[in-house]
Amino acid sequence: MKFLFNPLKLNLVTKIRKIPAGALYYAVFISFIISVISGLLISYTFLYNSYIDRQAIQDQLQSNVKSGINLVLKNPKLANYSSTEEIKLYDNDITAVTRKHWGVYDLLFAESKRRSHTYKNIAFVGTNIRKTENVALYLADQKKYLSISGTTLIKGTCYLPKLGIKRAYIEGQGYQNKELVYGAIQQSKEQLPSLYSEKIKYLEELVKLKISNADSTIELIGQNISSGIFNSFYNKPIFVYSEKLNQLSGLNISGNVILKFEQEIEIQASCNFNDVIIIAPSVSIHDGFTGNIQVFATDKIVVGERCKLMFPSFLAVIKDKGDEMNSVLIGKNSIVAGGAMLYTTEATVKDPYIMKISETATVYGLVYCNGFIEHKGNIYGSLYCDGFTLKTPASLYENHLLNAVIDYSQIPKNFVGTNLLTQPINEEIIKWID
Repeated sequence: MKFLFNPLKLNLVTKIRKIPAGALYYAVFISFIISVISGLLISYTFLYNSYIDRQAIQDQLQSNVKSGINLVLKNPKLANYSSTEEIKLYDNDITAVTRKHWGVYDLLFAESKRRSHTYKNIAFVGTNIRKTENVALYLADQKKYLSISGTTLIKGTCYLPKLGIKRAYIEGQGYQNKELVYGAIQQSKEQLPSLYSEKIKYLEELVKLKISNADSTIELIGQNISSGIFNSFYNKPIFVYSEKLNQLSGLNISGNVILKFEQEIEIQASCNFNDVIIIAPSVSIHDGFTGNIQVFATDKIVVGERCKLMFPSFLAVIKDKGDEMNSVLIGKNSIVAGGAMLYTTEATVKDPYIMKISETATVYGLVYCNGFIEHKGNIYGSLYCDGFTLKTPASLYENHLLNAVIDYSQIPKNFVGTNLLTQPINEEIIKWID
């Protein structure tokens, strides 16, 4: 075979292989761009996968916290007061839950960890009293009739004295409803049911609270808090106190704060309080106040007219001995959403405790009074008392009700209040808080 030399073809090949020198820069530049884009794609994929992993872990931790709290709500014995209990969940995850008192309600602190990730939350909890016995009235048996007249309505299970209940004619008004009680009637005992020992012990200590140097405190001198106070429940409580101040106005305080006063205090309508606890010998709330508070006193609580103590609020006068007249007074057109209590460990016949719910005033939840109550308004929930008193322009009546309402069925469907009679049961979340 012969190979013929063709200069023309060689010249063509030589021409094809000639590449301009600048093309190399383009190639390097394109390679660089491709490598940068590839690196960005790899980085994006890595970061995205890391985010997904972190989010998945965070979602799992949130689920763990909610599961831990739900388990405690179903079985309150899993978390005792002021002790941390570790609850083992699926995948060997652990949620630590701590129960603490906050007035008549409870706080559940829950925390879950996995590797370097942590999630925690706090639930404000109470009792769904609609899931307990539908007690409208428990009247201790003092061997006296309960007499009712006017538009009085009692709806729900009633524990009444052995003598029972009867119609009466008072102030020109006879009983207007068909049935005396719209519900079952049981016989009551001489003494009211006892309160839950652990909770009432805490409340008795709370009203005697002494502030130590180790506490986080702010002393009120006049109105020296202009910007307000907010304290997360993850922190230790802040104590706001005063030995001499007797009036509060224009204060904005919320969260994990306890206000402690050594003498009678007046709260004006210009104050804005949310979730706080107030402690004083006597507390007077001015007309038109709106807020979310728990008030604890040793002598007296007076709620003015047109006040709205939003849920979950509570009023309580607590004293060791009934050696003087102690009272809770709720003015006309006022609302207390949560309940009220008047309690002494040693009540006396000479100076009994007196609670007064005025006309058109409404209390939602539990009302407990181991003394006498003058009830002319509305109680949507349960009333426990030793007896009734009724003062009219003409006379003073004992164990009489005139134009009063005690209606268990009017409790809102999702109302979560407080049950001071038993250990935690039928608990539900009032709200999640910071």
